Amino acid sequence: MARNYDELVRRVKARYNPAEIDETTLLNESLRVELKALSGSKVMEYIKRSMQGVEPAYTQNTIVAGDKVKTHLKNNNPNLDYEYQGSVMSNTHIKGYSDIDIIQICNLFYGHDSRTRFTEEYRKDNLTEAQRWALLEVINGSIYVGDANQDLRKMRLEAEKVLSSIYNVVDLSKNKSIEVILTNPKRKVDVVTASWYKSVNAAKSGDKTEKGISVYDKSKNERLPVDFPFLKIKMLNEKDKTVNGRLKKMIRFLKTIKADSDIKIDISSFDISSVCYNINFLSYYDKPYYELVYVLQVELDHLVEDEFYRNNIKSIDGTEYIFRDKSEKHGQLSLLLNEINSIRKDLVDNNAITRFL
Repeated sequence: MARNYDELVRRVKARYNPAEIDETTLLNESLRVELKALSGSKVMEYIKRSMQGVEPAYTQNTIVAGDKVKTHLKNNNPNLDYEYQGSVMSNTHIKGYSDIDIIQICNLFYGHDSRTRFTEEYRKDNLTEAQRWALLEVINGSIYVGDANQDLRKMRLEAEKVLSSIYNVVDLSKNKSIEVILTNPKRKVDVVTASWYKSVNAAKSGDKTEKGISVYDKSKNERLPVDFPFLKIKMLNEKDKTVNGRLKKMIRFLKTIKADSDIKIDISSFDISSVCYNINFLSYYDKPYYELVYVLQVELDHLVEDEFYRNNIKSIDGTEYIFRDKSEKHGQLSLLLNEINSIRKDLVDNNAITRFL
């Protein structure tokens, strides 16, 4: 069945411009001119709009909402670290009214790579004095005699109490986060509790983005496996700069067609970002936006058809395999590929590309 691109364009505009601000004031002139030229081909307009980043005004309001919640948390417990994570921080979100994640991070203790790894690194000759001291600090061990999970539980419960006393809509039922709904600006903020994790690389570089976190699960009363959200954002941003924004365009496009599909596609933003990040930049660094559809079609087809290739795709930070031992994701990739195939076919059948060359 043919896609209704008028309706799809309307949906994208509603997500990116929920307040229905006049585009003559919202968008820069060059983008307005280009979108006007594409109005005769709704499939091209849909692709172009799907790849665009959310306008800064909406993103800024999302951060304003996060800052409000963070201020309340910090006033209650100024000794914690507070950081943001997620797609808003990498500008790969597709909604103007996006959610934002705040992580409240304990400073009393931290996890780390094995001391054997730290010792092996310490024995290398090409280290600065600062790097040696940073590695030695972990080798010698830190002084902490508390109960890590109980300290994190206390943090979580205190945050629940504070936020519930301030906001009318607070969901405390989630295991890994507290969900807060703000009305001004209208946004959802998730508050995650975690502890720091110091890798060998983080100790050597002194770069905070290299440090990991272990998220606290309230129902299990334990810390989950280490994650590196700040490193992922850094790596994604750095690669995107080398390809003039094309990497993030592909991520947003896949998120958009997933959101607009008539069927539920159970593939996460994390998976989508990892898939796009893995694509060899030589295949798309100089491509116009509409040819990125074909780049994605080739990549998704390769993932669906080649089990060995699929099982060796890693997350952006290289810490985990995305599809290995997760056979249920194969079918979801196929569904996403079907969406791309359909759009690609519409591009060819309507001679949409050749008309704009």
